[in-house]
Amino acid sequence: MEWPETIRVWNQTPIKVLDIRHFVMNPGEVLQSYRFPSSAFLFTNQGEAGVMLDGVEVSSAQFQVLHGGKGANVNIRCLNRRLDYYLVLYKPIDSSISPSAHRRGERHLPFGRRYAFEAKNPLALLSLLERMHQHWTCGDELDKLQATGLFYQFVHEQFRQLQLAETEDSAPDLAAQIAQYMHENYSKTISMETMASLFHYSTHYLSRVFKRKYGCSPIEYLIQTRMKRAQFLLSETDASIRDIAESVGYKDIYYFSRLFKKLTGATPAQFKMHRPGLKGSIRTNIMPESFIAPQAGEGYIVNKDNHYQQEAWRVNEMNISFKPTFAVALLFSLSLLLAACGGAGTETKEAAQGNNQPKNETVTDVKAETRTYKDDLGRQVEIPAQPKKAVIITYGGYLLPLGIKPLGVDQAVRDHYPDEMAEVESIGEGVGNVEAISALEPDIIILPDYFDTEVYATYEKIAPTVAVAWGGDPDVINTLRTIGDIMDRKQEAEAWIAKFEEKLQRIRDQIDIHIDPGATAITFILYKGEVLLGGEGGTLGKLIYKDYGFQMPEQFKKYADGGGVLSMEELANRPADYFFTQMTDEEMVHMTELFKEPLYQAIPAVKNNRIINVSRDKWNYGPILAEEAVDALIEQVALSQK
Repeated sequence: MEWPETIRVWNQTPIKVLDIRHFVMNPGEVLQSYRFPSSAFLFTNQGEAGVMLDGVEVSSAQFQVLHGGKGANVNIRCLNRRLDYYLVLYKPIDSSISPSAHRRGERHLPFGRRYAFEAKNPLALLSLLERMHQHWTCGDELDKLQATGLFYQFVHEQFRQLQLAETEDSAPDLAAQIAQYMHENYSKTISMETMASLFHYSTHYLSRVFKRKYGCSPIEYLIQTRMKRAQFLLSETDASIRDIAESVGYKDIYYFSRLFKKLTGATPAQFKMHRPGLKGSIRTNIMPESFIAPQAGEGYIVNKDNHYQQEAWRVNEMNISFKPTFAVALLFSLSLLLAACGGAGTETKEAAQGNNQPKNETVTDVKAETRTYKDDLGRQVEIPAQPKKAVIITYGGYLLPLGIKPLGVDQAVRDHYPDEMAEVESIGEGVGNVEAISALEPDIIILPDYFDTEVYATYEKIAPTVAVAWGGDPDVINTLRTIGDIMDRKQEAEAWIAKFEEKLQRIRDQIDIHIDPGATAITFILYKGEVLLGGEGGTLGKLIYKDYGFQMPEQFKKYADGGGVLSMEELANRPADYFFTQMTDEEMVHMTELFKEPLYQAIPAVKNNRIINVSRDKWNYGPILAEEAVDALIEQVALSQK
């Protein structure tokens, strides 16, 4: 049975969902000879496993979709990482299958068919499965009805991706998957942390990959998606602005209105009043009876499956028109009157003062207490002209060269600067704790640009909140300039940059390392079995390709701006003379063991022991640590030549 025929049978056959289960297996655990009690879908979300379906080995990669009929035999062995998977059991309702199909033995063909494939867009499937499982386990009949509806969406999506898997050879586009996830889930609370967890990448990496494809951050894209939907709802429905705000993911109607006006130039109320199609008419779902008249005759809607009667109603538009002449004339007269009164008052006051109060020829220039700053999300933020009490997330190390100690930083920054930040308050892990930040009473909050919009909205209620671009491989010089501008410490920033560039120039002048002409190098992080490539930008990329003069292998040049993803097998097939990695100590131990395998021993960088590693923690947490990273890099390159 071909796929079009399979899909046709699915269209015509009612289905009963029997159970939706979620399982977790730890490394070494085995599920031996489990027989499906009914037709079933199995989806592996996370981890590594050896899977056999009816004696046929299935790829051990994550994001596998498996389908089998009643009695299908499944064996699963969890390998190195914990396995997370969903199992959906269902059956066709037999009474709907024609007697001829029974006679031809087709009763179970589409629902007993065995197949497996790697999902092209796993997050779309995972989102549906999570919601299905949530509704199913509630136990309420209405929730189970919702789960059944989601099951049909899951079936549709897996067939769509199955067809893509058979017609496309390219690897799944990570950025496109992120975009599709936001299109399908914009009404929910979406954060970079949530997507990082779902896709199993860091927030920094997801942001970089997305910007590379779409030219904006995921959060900016999400805002645009939500606002486009809001415009449609304001134009085509009579829903309240509050309901529309909530339907596109905003519980705070004030924050929604500000974002909407920023992107469209009008408030939601103004947009609704001037929406296309109104032009002098008012449309509403609540009209007086006098405006509603039944249409003569009865209307019918007929298709091949349904035949039912429709009562048709016609809503008469109520045309509103008025002549503005009188109103304009009245306003003009009032403005003249007010101007005359104002002018007379001023002259009288000056005349009364006479020579007793000489006019000031000059006015003392008082320095403004605030200024408007455009941050890297494109927002106009009113910030203190000279911030004194900064709470800063991720970028805390950038204040130290400016001669400033922050009021509060995230715990990761404190851990990386145990001495310098010993007296600085910790605001907690990740994005920080709202209560802890509020208690500090900061006058400015600085954080990266890859967080959820709700984070900025929350912190704006505490203090002016500025987003600073992460931008992939951190460029310590440009980031320090940005922070220096925000903190009104441009001179201090430029002084440190001048010293750093002077140091880099000395390194260039003193480089006494023999590197063969045309020697190639790549920079990457090995993360959960995939190779995340760095680019030519950032502090590390500039050192490798500009200062040392390494060449990026031709096959990698399409990833020159960073953001490429390779499998380990692809890395072995695309060798380089040097590997520059940014691994933690624990990750480095794992990679060293991995590179002992024969597959990787043929790579020149591995064979000649030219793997140069400086932990990404040093590159990512500010100028002082970046300077230490440069020193460590120089030393390791020199050692690699001995």
